[in-house]
Amino acid sequence: MNLLHETLPESFEERVETANLILRPYQQGDENDFMRLLQESSTILNPAFSGRLSRVRVLDDAKTQVRQLRTEWDNRKAFDFGVWLKDTEEYIGDIALKNLDHRVPKAELGLYFTSWPETKELALEGLYAILNFAFHTLHLNKVYMRCTATNLCYGELVEEFGFLKEGVIRSDYRGADSDELLDLNYYGITRQDFEQIEQQQAETNSTAMA
Repeated sequence: MNLLHETLPESFEERVETANLILRPYQQGDENDFMRLLQESSTILNPAFSGRLSRVRVLDDAKTQVRQLRTEWDNRKAFDFGVWLKDTEEYIGDIALKNLDHRVPKAELGLYFTSWPETKELALEGLYAILNFAFHTLHLNKVYMRCTATNLCYGELVEEFGFLKEGVIRSDYRGADSDELLDLNYYGITRQDFEQIEQQQAETNSTAMA
């Protein structure tokens, strides 16, 4: 059995709420929203999510993908959160912890949001919540993200949050529908980095209330 699986708590709250968002695993009935966002954002999502785009062409594909994401969650192979606005229940994005490595332990972050960059502040809000889940619930020691030049807006987002750009891996990625090899920008945040961000946030909140 995966050692990370063994170190996780037997149960934990799957639903995460913030001031403006509800983040939860996908479930039956989410397939329409799931497919719609992919179709509306296909230009932005390519090539980083070209595999998901190629797998979801029609509604039955979306149903299959939603079931697969739920299965991966139940098997603790990946934790993929759909993101909904709390007030209107509008589906606006996806934040995932995937490629879990029990040896460190660490996970890769993947995310996308509709109506970018208008949803940037909401993305930062959701990112804080999922990193809190990663470091305090899953007890990870590092979260990293890779992105191509086409998706640098998300690299800039995580840098603004507190990730460090750790380098560029040359000719390391090929999209599902392309033969071109692309460079990947690599960003990382450690447990210690996140704890410092939490401390700074707590100090800011304390000052604001004084």
